[in-house]
Amino acid sequence: MQNETIHGFLVLNKPKGAISFDCIRVLKKFFPKKTKIGHTGTLDDVAQGLLIICIGKEATRCSGAIMNVRKEYEVTAKLGELTDSLDAMGKVLETHEAGHVTRADLEGALAQLGSSYLQTPPIYSALKHEGKPLYKLARRELMAQEALEAIIQTKKRVVQLYETQLLDFNKPYFSLRACVSKGTYVRSLAHDLAGKLGLPATTYELIRTAIGGITLRDAVELSALQSHEDVVNSLLTIEEMTGKLGFEN
Repeated sequence: MQNETIHGFLVLNKPKGAISFDCIRVLKKFFPKKTKIGHTGTLDDVAQGLLIICIGKEATRCSGAIMNVRKEYEVTAKLGELTDSLDAMGKVLETHEAGHVTRADLEGALAQLGSSYLQTPPIYSALKHEGKPLYKLARRELMAQEALEAIIQTKKRVVQLYETQLLDFNKPYFSLRACVSKGTYVRSLAHDLAGKLGLPATTYELIRTAIGGITLRDAVELSALQSHEDVVNSLLTIEEMTGKLGFEN
């Protein structure tokens, strides 16, 4: 195992089906045990796209600043369907007819959301209650649904919508591009958009396409990393990363 000190950032295109820590687990085998490796913002297992991994102490010190950078997503959701997780992995709770909704209706609803609003996060999220992630409490049925719903009401936060655009509407599915602030749940955003029309929505595809000035063009595939050298050769330096994100180191 190599002993040189490595500091840098790996920009991954996280595959669908893997959680963020799965990616870290793969990378850890290429480095000494004491190497600090972390990420700068969780992506759900049903989501894919940009995941910035910090490798080495100097890089991990920058993780907080990177987490605060605005992020861009593309989401495809099904209008009129509600699941307990707000995504296609969850249990279907309700279905509603949405054939009457037009593209103009959706664009009007998007305009109603404005540039910011008070968002209730989904129960199936990494937010914690007494040290335990809510999604674990929900999946393992460690708490009653009513109790979980009460908890998320205490975790509401104002989210910023810097830019939004309706990309497509092929009933009952719609696609949306959204540039948003830290802490925004895009599953909830899609659901809240539908809520303006009196309907629920369930996310079927979610891709993080940009983090500040970092885009998917900068990303490498996890499957392409087979050795220590592969990882090191793919790293961005701290200077390169801070330059792309638009702030000084």
